[in-house]
Amino acid sequence: MRQQLTTCPPDPATAVESTTLRPRRKRTRHPRLAVGDRVRFAEGTLAGTGVVDAVTSDYSVIWVWTDDGQGRRMFLQGYGSIVSSV
Repeated sequence: MRQQLTTCPPDPATAVESTTLRPRRKRTRHPRLAVGDRVRFAEGTLAGTGVVDAVTSDYSVIWVWTDDGQGRRMFLQGYGSIVSSV
């Protein structure tokens, strides 16, 4: 005896019930900083001050030259980094 396979999608009403909603992650948005601005930053256990070296056009990535000799750091928006002007 052969089984009959269907290509119909499952009932949308039952499909919605079976999926679980994930909580939305809070995103930290970087302020609109300009090159040369003095900033304070924090990411994980790293914190300090510095000068903005470069910013992408949508402000999602900020590069900062740190004051304490930690070099040039890149901060990505929404990945736990906080950058604020001094």
